Amino acid sequence: MTEQKTHIATVLANLRNTSSGYDLLRYVGLPDMLGKDAGIILYVLGKNLARKAECESFEELFEFFLHSGWGELVLLQEKRKKYIFELSGDIVQSRLSTFENIDFQIELGFIAETISRITAISCECTSEIKKDKVFLHAILHVD
Repeated sequence: MTEQKTHIATVLANLRNTSSGYDLLRYVGLPDMLGKDAGIILYVLGKNLARKAECESFEELFEFFLHSGWGELVLLQEKRKKYIFELSGDIVQSRLSTFENIDFQIELGFIAETISRITAISCECTSEIKKDKVFLHAILHVD
């Protein structure tokens, strides 16, 4: 019997399959169980996952999103205090058309923590859904 690795990249590489079970847990089970605190808990979950994933660059961040099945993350705009990303792909479109009250709190937390790690500046993220497009805004807390 071979030793199983628990590194998050290994888990993602080995467990590529349909996301139906994940989506049921994420968009139905967890919000029901967590209640009104679901948003903040999922955001913190994303930050914790980012700490374990240890992405050191934007390229690694984009690659993580693809491999995790969260969608394709593209940097649209970079300013001194703000980054704007678009999250797209078939899985994102499927989720948008399937779930009425969809959010991207895990992704937002993940991006906030990763950008904080890359830039060494505190960061917060919010999302904006316009029709069938998802924009993620990362705001740096620069003095």
